[in-house]
Amino acid sequence: MPLHADALKKLYFFAVILLLAFPVYGHGAQVTWVMEGDSVHIRASFDDGLPMSEAQVSVFTATTPTVPHLTGLTDDDGSFLFFADASDATDWDVQVRKAGHGDIIHFSLADDSVIESCEAGFSVMQIVLMSACVVWGFIGTALFFSSKKTKANCNGTVKA
Repeated sequence: MPLHADALKKLYFFAVILLLAFPVYGHGAQVTWVMEGDSVHIRASFDDGLPMSEAQVSVFTATTPTVPHLTGLTDDDGSFLFFADASDATDWDVQVRKAGHGDIIHFSLADDSVIESCEAGFSVMQIVLMSACVVWGFIGTALFFSSKKTKANCNGTVKA
């Protein structure tokens, strides 16, 4: 069954909208920490390398994991510095958030290593599933607009 002119116009409209939205993408966050004497230096950036300036930072200890030990904002370079006292706790969690993006890192003052935490990309299965859902949505939308509309009368008969 051929598509009507109105349905083709609507299909072209949705194709143009899709092409305009194509360059838009989201990005994750990457948070690293380095121990320098008694201070902990946090560096937060988006996964494309841009710093997360003025991102919200919440520092938690293992003894009070629901109440922030310290809160603040990163500077223009995405850096945040705080002093961690081993007498308060040895295990720390730092959460960095900005505009819906962010990450949380877990570290221990007993370790001398640098731990990096980043949001992992999507798995192949997730990408396939998301792509299938988008295609299914476009097919369903195209079929909806290309279907012949029918109206029912008050007496129950159907007019085409």
